[in-house]
Amino acid sequence: MQLPWRAAPRAALSSPLTLLVSVVTTLLLGFVVAAAVLHSSSAGSAALAYQQSRICPDSVHPSLYGDGLPLATAATMSARSPVGTVYTRIGRPDFNGLATYGRFGYRPDALSHLTVVEGGGTGLWVPQTIATAARVRVGDRLTGSPLTVTAIYADLAYPVSGFWCSEAKTVVPNPLGGDGASTSVIWVPQVSDLSSLPPEFSSGASVSLRYPTSPLSTLDEAEALRDKGNAFISALGLPLTRTDVLSSAITAARTSERNVSSALLPLVIISVLVGLAGVGTVTVQWAQRRHSELRLLWVRGAGPLALGFRGVLELGLPLVLGGLLGLVAARLLLPLYAPGVSLAPGTLWVALGFVLAVVLASLAVTVLVASWRTHRTFQRRARSWRLSLVPWELGVALLAVLAWVRLSRNGLGTVVKSSELPKIDVAALTFPLLVVLATALFATRLLRWSLGWSHRVQWWQVPAAQLALRRLAAAVGPATGVLLVGVLAVGTIAVGSAVAGAQRSALDSKSGVFVGANSTVQVSQDIALGRVALPSSLQGNTTLVGVSTGALVVDPATFTDAAVVDDVASVRTLLSSLHRTGEIAPAVRIGRSANQEIQITGLPLLKPVAQLPAFPKLGTRGYVVARESVPAVEQVGSWHLWSSLPLSTLTSSLQAAGIHYTNVADRGRVLDGLPFLTVEWTFAFVTAIGVVLAVVAAVALLLAVEVRRRQNAVSGALSTRMGLRPSVLWSSHLLEVGALALPALAIGALASFVSAGFAVSRLDPAPWLNPAPMLPDLTGLLGSMVLGGLVVVVVAAWLALRGVRTARMGELLR
Repeated sequence: MQLPWRAAPRAALSSPLTLLVSVVTTLLLGFVVAAAVLHSSSAGSAALAYQQSRICPDSVHPSLYGDGLPLATAATMSARSPVGTVYTRIGRPDFNGLATYGRFGYRPDALSHLTVVEGGGTGLWVPQTIATAARVRVGDRLTGSPLTVTAIYADLAYPVSGFWCSEAKTVVPNPLGGDGASTSVIWVPQVSDLSSLPPEFSSGASVSLRYPTSPLSTLDEAEALRDKGNAFISALGLPLTRTDVLSSAITAARTSERNVSSALLPLVIISVLVGLAGVGTVTVQWAQRRHSELRLLWVRGAGPLALGFRGVLELGLPLVLGGLLGLVAARLLLPLYAPGVSLAPGTLWVALGFVLAVVLASLAVTVLVASWRTHRTFQRRARSWRLSLVPWELGVALLAVLAWVRLSRNGLGTVVKSSELPKIDVAALTFPLLVVLATALFATRLLRWSLGWSHRVQWWQVPAAQLALRRLAAAVGPATGVLLVGVLAVGTIAVGSAVAGAQRSALDSKSGVFVGANSTVQVSQDIALGRVALPSSLQGNTTLVGVSTGALVVDPATFTDAAVVDDVASVRTLLSSLHRTGEIAPAVRIGRSANQEIQITGLPLLKPVAQLPAFPKLGTRGYVVARESVPAVEQVGSWHLWSSLPLSTLTSSLQAAGIHYTNVADRGRVLDGLPFLTVEWTFAFVTAIGVVLAVVAAVALLLAVEVRRRQNAVSGALSTRMGLRPSVLWSSHLLEVGALALPALAIGALASFVSAGFAVSRLDPAPWLNPAPMLPDLTGLLGSMVLGGLVVVVVAAWLALRGVRTARMGELLR
């Protein structure tokens, strides 16, 4: 027979609630799939942006470098690049007969990035250190050359600006190095001026050819630039060494993108299956609502498959619309859940393809479920068997055990080298989520059993609780579904937030232990000997630390002012107790160091008198001795200033005081944070999925109340007519809804905190550095989830009570 094609879509409007649920179901399904695609692409772009932030801007494009060249040849080659720099070898330029070490250099636009101390113009620009040592003044002529000095500039010092970062090792002298090891640069205004230098500088020159580019947004742009740049450099045919730091950045970003994608794949598959199960549930409800019409069509000769396509005619358009709305929502909300907003070209089309695939899968599920339902209803009664009887939680628990075994053996990944990103073990990564899922299934089964035996409970002395229990028992299916999704939502949000927060804190803690403080610089022994005093701006935030092989020499009074330590008071007390009374100096033994007297070069004989598990800079092995216990401070390997200030503030204070320094270290840049960011981005998406599940749970709860509105209205109206107080009825609905929301919140939080507590220490991208990741403080997150759950409970109870208050008794009885 001909199905009523034209009437079917219009007939769907008679059940707006079913249409709304269909749209919401595929909207969330499309959002999850599209968001996974967009998140993975943005992770690659974000990884590239992070790598670029650690690369000098002039070094992004492949470049060329050569050393030991004739000066004339180097000057000629420099013209082949918009940023062609030439440096002579280090010699002894003579201005007034007081020759000192120096080198000459040329770089386009270099003079505009120098700070003039005296003079100006277009002659030689001499650094202040050379001018002071050689008594150079503006107007002096370079011996053996017609070039004259027109300006004296302030020496460059760390940290340098982006303009100089690619040549920092050349233009920034090491004031603590030996004579002739390094020096500042005397700049010439034009490359042709290099030919006028004395003959002793005509050989041993170095040249670098760089090609500045605008910042890259996506990996495709980076790969295109790399290929085009390498082809261009090859075409130059110059006998120089090629440097290509962009290739390693691209490789790291691609690895990060693949890691995120592979880690998200199991979660997305599970989410899709759950979403398709939701579509099947909607289809079953549709078949129940259309039972009379389907029976009529069945009697007139329509088969199960034809009736299944009738379901598509009614629900197909809402399903397609929901999927497209999910794609739109994923794109609009990208800044909220993704690590960046830059997407590779064509990513939206790929996301659209996956959304259409899940929409087609939803339509197929609609056809199959509707056909199966009509076949079972009109053709034969199949032997009933319940999926709820299958011990799903035992199977999930077994998978969780296997994931824990992988996690405990391999940690986060199979590669633990500082030069490589970890290859994320997806099986190990899913351990906390599997624990949450197993707990949710077990809680659902307990609730179903409990509601099955609830008819034996007699709580009529508490009418609100008794009525709430009866209503829950009458709607055991929706109740267990809400609990399941609620536990998964709370657990997923907590797991994602816990692991992501642990990665952020781990990177910060490991960087602090590796550097010792927020910023450090190496200084001369004059500060340790008391010949040079620290400026007042560094008092209370900076300490002097001596570093010898396997030991630190610290000042107990100021060490905790700058060092990164967990328990400041206990460390200060312990260091203050290190008083030397004889030839042997008391020391603190760190971690696994030998508990015996030890002789370290430059230090007295050390005797451990206390022990700490870890210590800044030393990690888990070494010794700490008080500065007053070391009589010969000049024999200590090197002296460093540790400060709680940013590196730029520390160096500015030292420059203002005229204190020389070298070997700077910044806590924020000392470690490659991409491995940590990769894991953080992965679990940030887990948190986003948890938020989606929370929305599903809230909507399911509100829809369950709305679907049973007539039933609640009848029972509530009759109860009030029989003398039940409105306050008791309000309390009853609060208890009913709260009996689902509160256990979901408590069980989900407990399962996630326990599983994440075991997992975070193993999910360590850099296990060779201490400390291990630790569970962050999630009090704020728990409070926000409690507040959100409370709002949903109050709204659901208000909807139920509104149906009672607006009900007309005569219509209900009729």
